[in-house]
Amino acid sequence: MPASHPLHPTKKNRGASSISASRSPLIAVDARLVGYAAGIAQYTLNLLEALDRQPGPERYLALVRPRGGTALTDTDRRRRVEALTPPHHPFERWTVPLDSLRTGRWPDLLHSIDHVAPRWGVRCSVVTVHDLAFDLFPETHSAASRAYYAGTASSVRKAARVIAVSAATAADLTRLYAVDPLRIRIVQEAAAAIYSPRDEQQVQAVGTRLGVPPGRPYVLFVGTLEPRKNLVLLLEAFALARGGTDIDLHLVIVGNRGWHAEEAFAAHERLQLGAAVTFLGQTGREELAALYSGARMLVLPSLYEGFGLPVLEAMACGTPVVASDAGPLPEVGGDAAMYVPPRSAQAWADAIAHLATDAARRERMRQAGLVRAAAFSWDRAAAETLAVYREALAA
Repeated sequence: MPASHPLHPTKKNRGASSISASRSPLIAVDARLVGYAAGIAQYTLNLLEALDRQPGPERYLALVRPRGGTALTDTDRRRRVEALTPPHHPFERWTVPLDSLRTGRWPDLLHSIDHVAPRWGVRCSVVTVHDLAFDLFPETHSAASRAYYAGTASSVRKAARVIAVSAATAADLTRLYAVDPLRIRIVQEAAAAIYSPRDEQQVQAVGTRLGVPPGRPYVLFVGTLEPRKNLVLLLEAFALARGGTDIDLHLVIVGNRGWHAEEAFAAHERLQLGAAVTFLGQTGREELAALYSGARMLVLPSLYEGFGLPVLEAMACGTPVVASDAGPLPEVGGDAAMYVPPRSAQAWADAIAHLATDAARRERMRQAGLVRAAAFSWDRAAAETLAVYREALAA
């Protein structure tokens, strides 16, 4: 079941969530990634929407990217302010604190969503860490990405509290950065409410609009096209699976191009997969829900994930999931998913071929996945995050 408790809670921690109702704490949230397709952008958007539904005196300041962040609107409790610099800018650790001053009030707390916090000007800092792939698998990140995320270590050591999105990431923080477990809180993500099963008519309409071949069963991948997602191996496994079954399987890949995306396109050419694979790029959430609903399975062969949100999104749409057995993916999918080692193309080919032809197993996984996805909630994640804010402010 999802983790919903602090690591090693103490008496002080249990009593630290109380905060005076006579003053409205101002919580600034670095939301500059909202508007991009990456998972952290979805995390930020879902969290801010759910925080707005939580009772309490807190008010929120969403720092959005210049000329961006249109998915976020102002509410009675939340105000948007355009940041001076875009995300991952080399000077952002000095400029981000200046953005909050434009509201006329210094925030009581800054929540840095993407690992790295400012170097100065923050009264109270909470940092979310999604994964440590840049340290564990440096070859899957560009030099610029590694340079940016190098700021994670100093950020988490200075933060009043650190949020890890999985127990695996929490353990990595302690092991690699010696972060005191008493300052780490595990707050797991969830599928947004928009992800639910779609009927056949909706699935067909979206597929036709996006160019997915009609009437052909397809396997779905969702994620940024980058080495960490293991797409070259997936394409090799898919080629083997097509040769090992009579089903005319199709592979649909959803996601923006990331670092070294050309490796996946080169593998597609080398394996002569042609029209058997469709690269869709980024899609909207409504479209993605329909794609999930129509797929025979979601495949996620990642070498490493911090959480693996597509697992829950697919399950919430009633889609069976085959995932890598690496990192926290088994923690997220539980008994509802099938797990395969991320280094064996043949093992992945076998799993894809077997599940594609076993309707009874797909139905069992569909039912188990719906139950599993329902065990995670953004409202609960927001309540737990709010508790972290209050605890950090009282520390």
